[in-house]
Amino acid sequence: MIAVQPLDQTPMVSLSTRRQFPRQLFNDLPRSECLNFLELLHLATHADRVEHLRHLLIRFQHCFAFTCAMGGLVRFEPNHTFLEFIQIVNAGYSDEWVKLYCHHGLAERDPILKTTLRAPGTYHWRAIYQSLSSEQDWSFIAAAQGFGLHDGITMGSADQADGLIAFCAFATDREFDATRVIPLAQYLGHFMLQALRRIAPPVTPPGHRSTQNLSPRELTVLIWMIRGKTNLEIGWILGVRERTIRFHVERIFAKLDVTSRSQAVAVALEEGPPDLRCNAPVPLKTC
Repeated sequence: MIAVQPLDQTPMVSLSTRRQFPRQLFNDLPRSECLNFLELLHLATHADRVEHLRHLLIRFQHCFAFTCAMGGLVRFEPNHTFLEFIQIVNAGYSDEWVKLYCHHGLAERDPILKTTLRAPGTYHWRAIYQSLSSEQDWSFIAAAQGFGLHDGITMGSADQADGLIAFCAFATDREFDATRVIPLAQYLGHFMLQALRRIAPPVTPPGHRSTQNLSPRELTVLIWMIRGKTNLEIGWILGVRERTIRFHVERIFAKLDVTSRSQAVAVALEEGPPDLRCNAPVPLKTC
């Protein structure tokens, strides 16, 4: 199985730090595929709107025979665990799968995302699957395959300054030629992930005392806090570990500038936005 190295994460500030052009990748590439690659590179370097990025994702999946694609930004904890999605651009993934993944705890269980958060780079799903052994991991894989997501690649690039990872994922319902595709995708992915950051929505600085700054998952947790549920009970309700709920609660405290559950609840009840009066949490808006 091909071994894939993480993408470069250092900015191109001088000749000595520039990424080298991988001439060997194109030595035996047919002219038509070279033209496709140049088109993708052009789209990536000029994308500055969501619709541009979606078109880029669609063109990439067609060029490399994937069936669906997705890109976005993930906020992660200092220990490199998943916290929340900041943005998602969907290009072909089932809406039902996106809902399950984003709102029902599947993101926290995804072994590919866990790997990307720990060491951002370009990863072949099948290579990671071969190293898994836990029942939870295999239940996630079975769920994904039920939606036709049998194999694919995920690319990620982290920025420690803002605590965000830009990612792109491409899936297929069959195996693909990883030896040929991944080196090309790895080089192109650098520019695609830069495009994701360019079109990202402004990130609200932490500590601003307003429930409007909470993510959909944080709002969900806060709703259950208002209803008197403990972290353990909220974890049961949402199908995630108590540790994950503690991360969300800590993030809620930081964003609301409070130090206790009672203070967080008081701020929420005082502000009383429509989101907190709903019986169900507001879903993450996907692009």
